[in-house]
Amino acid sequence: MISSGCDGLWYHIEDDCELMLTCEKYRGRGSEVVPSGCVPSEIEGAVDDSCGVFVASTGKDSNAGTRAEPVATLAEAVRRAADKRIGAYACAETFEEAVELPAGVRLFGGLDCANGWKWIGEEKKTTVAPVEEGIALKVRRGAASVRVEDVAVHAADAQTPGASSIAVLVENGADGAEGEDAPSEVPAQASPGNAGTDACSDLDTSGAPDEALPGGTQVENACGGDALSIGGEGGDGRVNNGGSGQIGEPGALGAAGSGEPAAGDWSCAAGGTGQGGDNGMPGQVGLAASGLGTLSSSGHVGVSGGAGGAGKPGQGGGGGGGAKGGAAICPGGVRGAGASGGSGGAGGCGGLPGQGGGAGGASIALASVEGKVTLMDCVLKAGNGGKGGAGGDLQPGGLGGLGGVGGTGMGGSKAACAGGQGGQGGNGGPGGGGLGGLSLAIAYRGEAVKQEGQTTLMAGTAGAGGPGGSSNVEENAGADGVSAAEQKFP
Repeated sequence: MISSGCDGLWYHIEDDCELMLTCEKYRGRGSEVVPSGCVPSEIEGAVDDSCGVFVASTGKDSNAGTRAEPVATLAEAVRRAADKRIGAYACAETFEEAVELPAGVRLFGGLDCANGWKWIGEEKKTTVAPVEEGIALKVRRGAASVRVEDVAVHAADAQTPGASSIAVLVENGADGAEGEDAPSEVPAQASPGNAGTDACSDLDTSGAPDEALPGGTQVENACGGDALSIGGEGGDGRVNNGGSGQIGEPGALGAAGSGEPAAGDWSCAAGGTGQGGDNGMPGQVGLAASGLGTLSSSGHVGVSGGAGGAGKPGQGGGGGGGAKGGAAICPGGVRGAGASGGSGGAGGCGGLPGQGGGAGGASIALASVEGKVTLMDCVLKAGNGGKGGAGGDLQPGGLGGLGGVGGTGMGGSKAACAGGQGGQGGNGGPGGGGLGGLSLAIAYRGEAVKQEGQTTLMAGTAGAGGPGGSSNVEENAGADGVSAAEQKFP
């Protein structure tokens, strides 16, 4: 069984950034980064000894593994390369052994060991050709991708009845990472409104009742960034009439209470009390993952679910209306201002969003990126795709603050009115589910892989898409992965 002519093969195991160590916090670390000058096909001359472990059939496994003293088997070269997180470099000759590649290993073949280890991969490949039946090249599941260049794989014909002859087998992809939940604790309740001032108060300490008493001062609830909710100020108390309160912000429903007029009926129940603020808008639901992901020389990267949006703060309650005083309402028949209104409570902060679920790991037996690959009498078997990660749960919005009470009347004057309660903050949006992992015998970008002879391609089961966060299990669930013998990528 032969797999030959590939200028660049990548066998991708996982595609979650945490598992592959490709998240921003791991940038520049790990086996994904090939040092400059360590890819034979990209340079003139030979790669340096510092790039990895060198293997030739004429070597010894007790050797140092340098170009001058190569090891003898691919198994030993791969073991050392995996331990040291470096590459393995093989002569363009036949190795009669089955090979298992741990996650993170880079195996470069097609090297002319007789002439300074230069790359001749376009003319001759390194060949893996075990004499015993079984799997010639097995890529093990793990937390990184595996890179194989200029290596032909020959699987021995099966002799045992019912046995398979498999050139390349790739294990199952891992499940995608769960989307991070927003904090489960509801944001603290917003501050209540401030109380109004009682009639006949002497705030300026002049020794006589004031003729104007300010309403309860407005309260604010800063929710991060430019998200702000303000409870409306209470209406002033005056001698001849009461002032109206102010509307809560942001929004239009938290109407202010009206102040007592100079003449006519007036009450808190009939328009004097500040109205409750409107509830904040919920955050947008995170987008469900869909599509195929991307295939490049760095491997396959699936599609993660989108993060939800933050909820908006609730509107502050409207300020309560102030009352009028009179010429002789205060003790001793003294002139004084009526009671002032309480301010509205601030609106609650919006909830934080859930994060998107990670894509399920793909299982791809052979990946070709802008290469020329021919398979002859070859069996490629992919494992199952991993499940997409669930979207993160949302955080509920916080409660609005209670309205401040109105001041107390005196000498027959009326009590001022309370402010309205702030609106509840909007819930955060739940995260979208991640894409289910792909199961592909062949994934390619560019020229299709040629197949000759009795070539068999076996795909496994694609991973299920991750559910959406919170109660949106189906509404924004990620799409299931694709299972196919061959899949072209744009």
